[in-house]
Formats: sequence, structure tokens, C-alpha cells
Amino acid sequence: MAQSATATYDDRRRSFLSSLYSFGKTFPGLMAMLFIAVFANNLPGVPNPFTLSNLFAWLDGVIGPLNHQPMFQLLNSNFVWNPLLLGLIIGNLFGVPNIWKPGLSYIHMLMPLGIIMLAPHFIVPHAAKLGVWPIIICTGSMFLTASITLALARVFKLDDRHGSIIAGGLSTGDPHACAILMPLIKAKGGQVVNAVICVIGFGLISMIVLPMVGSMTNIPEKYMGLAAIVGVGNGHQALFAAFQSGYEAGRFAFWFDIGRHVIMPAGFLYVFIFMFIRKLRSPNNSEIKATRGIKRFPIWLGVFIFCWILACLHLFKEPAHHAIFNMVQWDFSLAAAALGLSISFKEIIAVGYKGFIVTCIAGFLRILLILGAIFLCVKTGLLPI
Repeated sequence: MAQSATATYDDRRRSFLSSLYSFGKTFPGLMAMLFIAVFANNLPGVPNPFTLSNLFAWLDGVIGPLNHQPMFQLLNSNFVWNPLLLGLIIGNLFGVPNIWKPGLSYIHMLMPLGIIMLAPHFIVPHAAKLGVWPIIICTGSMFLTASITLALARVFKLDDRHGSIIAGGLSTGDPHACAILMPLIKAKGGQVVNAVICVIGFGLISMIVLPMVGSMTNIPEKYMGLAAIVGVGNGHQALFAAFQSGYEAGRFAFWFDIGRHVIMPAGFLYVFIFMFIRKLRSPNNSEIKATRGIKRFPIWLGVFIFCWILACLHLFKEPAHHAIFNMVQWDFSLAAAALGLSISFKEIIAVGYKGFIVTCIAGFLRILLILGAIFLCVKTGLLPI
């Protein structure tokens, strides 16, 4: 017994399960995550009316639509942000007991699992009817925005983990990508939440700025809808900007949003692969922190790519697609609750304001380049009126 007590971890390890806490130790933390998730979202299989999601929906009804969009959807209220917000409030106001912490460590298993299950949600052939050039514009905007953001992050000497998370969220137009990139980039929780705030905050600004700048061009309303989808933030912010440009712009924005949505995985995969190769080329550079500790391409990310390919080949039937997404909501809700409980407001503030500056510069450059590209495509007939 004395020998086993003094043995190293490697001597005691028998399988990857050896690294897990016992169920008794994790139970309190898992219950905390469960209750936060249940009272944050309308999760499948739990008919609970007392949720943060229902509260926001009621407030949206009281406030009324803002340019055809609910206010809390503009603020990105969803199955990730709601439990994260609730966990932040509970953890910072009341504290997190030590007995919860072993269970909260399961976020490192839930995040990769949730990413794998997201794969059937992105079916690229669904965007085929948009035409070649709208898809090229969506894809080009994604890669260009990520590259510009990563370059600006280096200019402003931003922590490369923080810059990578911002690049993923801004380029895909979805703050979800910030959380998805967390286990890949090895980012800190405070950096992830700060990046989410930066992306949502810029989206609120850009949904006002883009229609104003777009009105100075002769771009038809139809393609102002495309500009809003690739130039603003989340889907509801983009629709706000599109309807600001006209009813036709808003109507076509629903159509063009398919193109942005289905190629999202390419955006965060590009950011990870770019930073992973950078780290492999300079393994001894202390300034390179992103993907630190990842020595080879993650197997679970390979599983995600494989499942994404299967989804694109329509090998997932529609009922299975919906069932898997229901599981995704549970998985990410639990992981977001754990993340919220694990972060203090001081960690978010300590990251600083440079991330927001980088986000705004990269975002405004994207708007100008997108409007210019669409204007040229319209004038040359590549985008038919």
C-alpha cells in the first residue's frame, strides 16, 4: 500500500480512464452543470417553463422586434451563451465550492464530443442552389477575415490564443466558433468569453455601419443581403443589417445565410491548422502558445472531419440529423455551464481591450473588401441582377 501511494501517475495508469475522477467525486459538479443547463435552456426532453431562454423570449415579446429581429437574439442568446451567462453569474456572486471542481473538469471531454456531433449539421450541398460566385464570396470572406485577424493580432502583440479565438468567431460570423476552438487552441476561459464579447459587440456595431456604407454604392438590394450575411456577425445581426438596406435584402439574406452556415467548419479548421503548423515550425518559440501541448493532429478532430464528409454525402438521414443536434444542445449546455462556473469576471477583464480593437479593424476591413468584391461582381455580370 505504501508503494502504491508513492507511485507516480505513469506507474498507476492502466488506461485513459485512469485519469478520470471517481463518480463520487464528480457527482456534485455534474449536478451543478445539469441544473444550470436545465434552467438556462429549453432542452429536449425537459418541459421546464422556468428557463433563462423563456425569460428572454418573454422580454423580446414585451420589447417588440427591432428591425424584424428579437433583441436577445441580436445579443446571441442561445443554448451555449445562456448557460455560460448563468454559470458566470452564479460562480462570481456565490462562488464555486471545491467539491464541484472535479465534475467541472468534464468540460474537456464534453467539448470535443460536442464538436464531433456538430458534423451532420453542416451539409455543404445544401448551398449548391446559391450559385458559384456567392459560395466563392462566402468562402473567400471567411479565409480572408481569419488571415487578416491573425495578422493584426501579431501586430498588436495580442496573445496568439486570444487572437485565434477571435479569428475563428469573426471569420465564421458565429460566436459559437470561439467555444469550438477552445480545446483546439488551448485557450483560457477568460480569453474565450472576452473573444465572444468582442465578436458580438462588433456585430452590433457592424449591423448599423454596413447598411450606411452600402447605401453609398449601387449594389442591388438582393446582394446587400449577401453583404450583410458575410460582413456582419451572427445570423440575427446580419438580418437586422439586411432589412435596414431594404425588404428585398432581408428576404435574400435568409437565402444566402445557407452558404455561410454550411462552410463554417472550414473557417475554424483553417484557424486551427494555421496555428498548429506555425507551432510545429517554431516549437521553441515561447511567444507561440496556441495549440501548445498538441503534438499531433487530434484524432477526435479527424472524426469530426470524417463525419462532416459523410453528412455532405447525405449519409445521415433527416431524423438522425435532428436527434444528433438535440444531443449537441445537451452537450454544449453542460460544457458552457462548466465554463461559466470556472471563470471569474477578473479573468475576462484582465485579457484587456486590444482584442476588441483587432476585431473592429479586421471587421471593418472585411466590410469594405466585401462591398468592393460584390460591386465588381455585379458590374461584370458575375452576379446577375
